[in-house]
Amino acid sequence: MSKSMKRFGVTFGLVGMFVLGACGADEATNSTETVQSMEPVEAELNVPATADKDEAVTLAVRVTQEAEAVDDADEIKFEVWKNGAKEESEMIKASLTEDGVYEAEATFAEEAVYTVQVHVTARSMHTMPTTNVTVGHPETAAEAEAEEDHHHHAGADIVLDQTQAVVNEAQPFTVNVEIEHEALTGADVQLEVFKDGADKHDWVKLDETADGNYTGEHTFPETGTYNVQVHVTKGHDIHEHIMETVEVK
Repeated sequence: MSKSMKRFGVTFGLVGMFVLGACGADEATNSTETVQSMEPVEAELNVPATADKDEAVTLAVRVTQEAEAVDDADEIKFEVWKNGAKEESEMIKASLTEDGVYEAEATFAEEAVYTVQVHVTARSMHTMPTTNVTVGHPETAAEAEAEEDHHHHAGADIVLDQTQAVVNEAQPFTVNVEIEHEALTGADVQLEVFKDGADKHDWVKLDETADGNYTGEHTFPETGTYNVQVHVTKGHDIHEHIMETVEVK
């Protein structure tokens, strides 16, 4: 083989290496760009504390992740019910109105204390904070709220047995859910894990391993007392939760 041919072969090989390297860099860049943040999606309700009977009221929620507006939520719905009558709740779909802000309109037919709960599904996460609206002049708002507490878990039995964990070790969790003494299957069950006063809440989605049994695990980064709120949803009819505490040593 002539020297010129050898030089050509070396040059062609180097060019090929550069091209492959560039392609690899592009693929790495594209891969990095598609990584989804694991930080929790936050939902800040903006709902008036009082309203008049039959008055049109704007319900708003601001959705963010890492302090950035979330404009690509999969679904935002407001659930509204008169305290003590959750089985008659109404679902209202919200629409994006500006950066990260979703709004819907509601009217309240009776003078009573109502609960407004927003259901935010975005970026494979789910959160559903609540607030109260006092409509008109109900006889005693305290009695209405007490009645809601009495009925909130009527017919629902949610059990989280784990109350202790070891720091930096994966802690398994099992939740048993029954409705009217029958196992609840096909539900969406998630744990919301946080310390009092903390801005960051961790969400753990549980998998159904047997009828009415949902399991998953979470690693606690430091010692102390954690709140673990169990959220159970299924369709438009079942939206329940309980709060437990876990001691991490």
